[in-house]
Amino acid sequence: MTGRDDIDRFIGYFKTGHREIEKVARMLLKKILYLVEIDALSRAAFPTVSGNRKRVVQFIDTCSNWNDKDKVSAVQLKLALKKNGIMSGKLYDSINRQINSWGYGTIPRPTDDLTLEEAQRLSTTSESKHVNDARYAELLYTYRNYLLHEFREPGKSAESVIRADPTTPYYHGLDDLGVREDSWELVFPLEFIQGLCEACIRGLEAYLIANNLNPYDSFEYGTMWRRYR
Repeated sequence: MTGRDDIDRFIGYFKTGHREIEKVARMLLKKILYLVEIDALSRAAFPTVSGNRKRVVQFIDTCSNWNDKDKVSAVQLKLALKKNGIMSGKLYDSINRQINSWGYGTIPRPTDDLTLEEAQRLSTTSESKHVNDARYAELLYTYRNYLLHEFREPGKSAESVIRADPTTPYYHGLDDLGVREDSWELVFPLEFIQGLCEACIRGLEAYLIANNLNPYDSFEYGTMWRRYR
């Protein structure tokens, strides 16, 4: 069997798994399984990268072809700045104006958020980390952690109620649901996560071929379960 045969077999396994996930009824379970699949794919691409977050985010940056991965959530960034006592300055004032421009009943999209480059240009040294933490690719990993470790989604979003294009992330206001609370909730909808996972499978295949990598070399096989170093 050639290296390309191994790639085809590996990718075929995940394509089959992806189709099986589509049959799952509960939305939360589907999201968990798609994100687990992305985690496994990242190991095939970057087995030597230490730290799960670093590896998965690097994989998304490299193989997902996600156009909005470098967008920065104005809402999450504002919350982080406020928590750290930063409620003035170029960056805070800019994102605050941005959020305040979103009208009642609207569905803000990634196009309504700043890019990483734009946000970093406005930030000070102490604000820079908060900007990076609010980048969509980083937020997706945080979102993944809530689903996998707490069996719930973060925030108070109501994806099943809001009527919006589900192929990209979006925001909705809690007042849209009749909740008397001034808040914008970030949503990573199911269809977006499903599409991202599909793109990651295609991206990994191209990455393995371009770099002549055998994905099976990234995993340990055998009877022993526990790894000892």
